[in-house]
Amino acid sequence: MNTRVQHALANISELLPDDGHERVCIQEVIRHHHVSLIKFLRRRLSVADDADDVAQETYIRMMKYEGSHEIKSASAMLFHIAVNVANDHGRAALSRCSGDHCDIDDVALASDLPSAERTVQAGQSLDMLLDVIEALPPKCRQVFLLSRAHGMTYAEIARHCGISVKMVEKQVSRALAACLEKVGGRDGIAS
Repeated sequence: MNTRVQHALANISELLPDDGHERVCIQEVIRHHHVSLIKFLRRRLSVADDADDVAQETYIRMMKYEGSHEIKSASAMLFHIAVNVANDHGRAALSRCSGDHCDIDDVALASDLPSAERTVQAGQSLDMLLDVIEALPPKCRQVFLLSRAHGMTYAEIARHCGISVKMVEKQVSRALAACLEKVGGRDGIAS
C-alpha cells in the first residue's frame, strides 16, 4: 500500500471533527454504575431476583457501543437500555403467564384412572370372558346374558325363556363357573 495512504489512514482521527465526546469504555461504565443499576432494576421489576439477569442483558446490548464517540452520556444510555430490557422481560413474563405456573412438586398426581397395565390386563380378561360366553351352550348363554347384560331377574328370565326359576339358577351357575375357571376368579365376575 502507498505510504501516503498509510499516513492518511494513521492520522484519520485528526481529520474527524472533535465533538467533545470521549470514547465509551463499557467496562468503566459497568464498573461505575453496576450497584446503582441493580438497585434501580430491583425497584422496577416485579421479581427483584430478575435484576441480575436484566443487568446482564443490558451489558450485552451496551457492548455494541464500545469505543463509540457518538454517545453524550454513557450512564444515561446504560439506564435507557436497562429500561428497555426490563420492559422486554416483563412482556416475556406476561406472555408465558409465569404467575399461573406452580411447582410440580406441590401438585398431587393421584389419578382415579387405572394404570395402563391394569387396562391391558382388563381388556385381556374381557376377551377371555367373551370367548367363554360364546362357547356356552345356546340356552345357557341366553340365560346368562339376560341376567348379567340385561339385568333381568331370575323370575323374568324364567317367564321369557319358558323355563323354571330353578333352571335359570342352574344355567347362571354353570356360566359363572365356566367364567371363573377361565379367568381364575379375577375382576369380581361372580358379583
